[in-house]
Amino acid sequence: MDNKLNLKNDVVFKAFFSKKGNEKYLKEFLESLLKIHIKKIEVKSEVSLLKLFEEEKGGRLDIRATLNDGIIVNIEMQVKNKYNIEERTTWYGAKSFAEELAKRT
Repeated sequence: MDNKLNLKNDVVFKAFFSKKGNEKYLKEFLESLLKIHIKKIEVKSEVSLLKLFEEEKGGRLDIRATLNDGIIVNIEMQVKNKYNIEERTTWYGAKSFAEELAKRT
């Protein structure tokens, strides 16, 4: 029996890459994917596997991180193409904008 966890699973993806101490893996992954040098990365919040399994999916962003010079990125794992990337991107962008705005007011 294979007991390995699959990083393509969005729950495992979020739990692994949001875990404190795993920032270097997320940094290496993003540098490879985006073809940019990242000086520093800060994950906004760590989430445990248990908490993720207890919650329902419902539009939860996988990972939100801050990169170089305060650039905020939303990182989402989606293996199956549901042909809704425009809607998802708009929804996550609006949600992130509202959260940042709320912090400043």
